[in-house]
Amino acid sequence: MKVRRRLYSLIPLVPLFVLLGTLDPRTLLLIPLALMAIQWYFVGTLFLLATAAFLIYTRTGGLYGLAVMALAILALEMGYLDRERAPREHYLILLAAVAMSFPTYLLMSTLSPALPRLEVTALAALLLVVLYLFARLATS
Repeated sequence: MKVRRRLYSLIPLVPLFVLLGTLDPRTLLLIPLALMAIQWYFVGTLFLLATAAFLIYTRTGGLYGLAVMALAILALEMGYLDRERAPREHYLILLAAVAMSFPTYLLMSTLSPALPRLEVTALAALLLVVLYLFARLATS
């Protein structure tokens, strides 16, 4: 009996495009790229770069920008886990790693008055990438 492919990676795309669509309806043109990103990792990288470029172009940051990037990374990585038919525990590790970027952001934003040269959003995004790499290594 053939095991059907799970499509959990579609779940983060819905709130991602709700957030992007409220900012600018033209971002809905990224939907085909996002759907292809679930299937192919290289296209997923292009989708991630396009999303980041849009946020930079519109000068959108803060929790909103972090949430958009977190959802984009979540969709991309869940697509990988779907393709590999990973156990559900790997999805939980990925969700925990991405969710930890939000308390990190809040911690950095409270510390930013004491350390004025820190860019809070950039630091939180960097920590998100570090957590992503940790989760990637933990699930392999």
